[in-house]
Amino acid sequence: MIGFTFKYFFKEMKKNINMIGVITGSLLLLSLILSMFYNTTLNPNLNMDDLTAFFMDLFRSTVLLVFMLICIYLIVYSANYYNKVHSRILGLLKIFGYTNQEIVVFFVIQLVIILVVSFILFTLLRIVVTPLLFKFISFYLHEHVDTALFGKGYTDTLAFFFLTILVIIFVEFRYIIQTPTTHLVKGDEIISYKIKTKSLFKEVLYLFLFIYGLYVMTTSTLKIDLIVPLSLCVFGVNGIVKYTLPRIIQTIIQRKNISGEMMVVLKNYIFIINQMSMLILLSILINLMMPVMIYVYVDISGFFIEFVLMYVFTNLILNYIIYQRLNIRRLENKNSYKKLFTLGYDLKSIKKYSKKEIFLFYLTLFMCISIYLLTLSISLILKEVLPLKVLFICLAYIIPMTVMYLITDYKEGRSVLSWKKS
Repeated sequence: MIGFTFKYFFKEMKKNINMIGVITGSLLLLSLILSMFYNTTLNPNLNMDDLTAFFMDLFRSTVLLVFMLICIYLIVYSANYYNKVHSRILGLLKIFGYTNQEIVVFFVIQLVIILVVSFILFTLLRIVVTPLLFKFISFYLHEHVDTALFGKGYTDTLAFFFLTILVIIFVEFRYIIQTPTTHLVKGDEIISYKIKTKSLFKEVLYLFLFIYGLYVMTTSTLKIDLIVPLSLCVFGVNGIVKYTLPRIIQTIIQRKNISGEMMVVLKNYIFIINQMSMLILLSILINLMMPVMIYVYVDISGFFIEFVLMYVFTNLILNYIIYQRLNIRRLENKNSYKKLFTLGYDLKSIKKYSKKEIFLFYLTLFMCISIYLLTLSISLILKEVLPLKVLFICLAYIIPMTVMYLITDYKEGRSVLSWKKS
């Protein structure tokens, strides 16, 4: 069993590397955020007798907690999907008579390897990246900012690491024990074409909340009191993407004059939206809320650079996990290519349709967020916030997404050719 476990681990190295990348990235970014948070130059002790200072400290602590929860979610999400893409081997092991305990050992060994490699890479990267980060901060603030490589930021990250291990093990055990063998064998191919419908009233409500967010941004003072209205806006945008948009596409698909090729593209596009619904919600939440949080502290240099970097780091890891999720989907997409090829589609057509699906997904993600960012940017400039700072906030969102889209688009085309060669 042990020999087979190691053999299987190296056979699935691409998928394992993706998992290692997510865990390493999450640990590194969290440790950097904690190092900034605990730095007394960036975060001087506030007078808690001052009500404003109290709420400012509470606000910063809440943002940090949210960031930690995001990191935990991303790792658990990856672990959960890691289980799904390996579900066939789990099902086969059960069919061949292996006990749940033996299967758990099979996965735990692989998990331990992934975690050990992730921890080593995280530590090495922290040694390199942390001094560079604080040199940049020192340059921006025009004053020296000290930091400890293995201070409280590092030790708290280790605590987070062990907590994450417990969560992953729980997810692994629960999935192995509770999932029926038939579902395991079918694996991630169980993706139903399902349009999630809501009442017309709720869909109108989603649209109203979306428009309401734009209105608030153009008329408010853009301070902390904007957080609650924007939370409602997140709900509205997510509802439009999750319910209204698929229903509209379903209406288009049902038209008699729609081509078979476009029908394939739109159905697969809905598949992606359904699969990525939680990541879409998380992206909307981060990119609607964080820019406003940055603006709240735009006049305090230490806080401003801290929140900007937190926003950059969060977008980096979020876009990476979206890329990783699409990459795993691509690795498991051979059956889809085979069906299209059997129906008479040539490689050029399959490649074109696959790339269109990815383009539509990223376009959806970009549009539902960029409208808000554009409105916010205009509002900030009108309120005499430095255009350079506004531009930096926008680029923190646009650049990671653009880079990951270009990489994903290239990989999508290559995967079709690789499938045919194999």
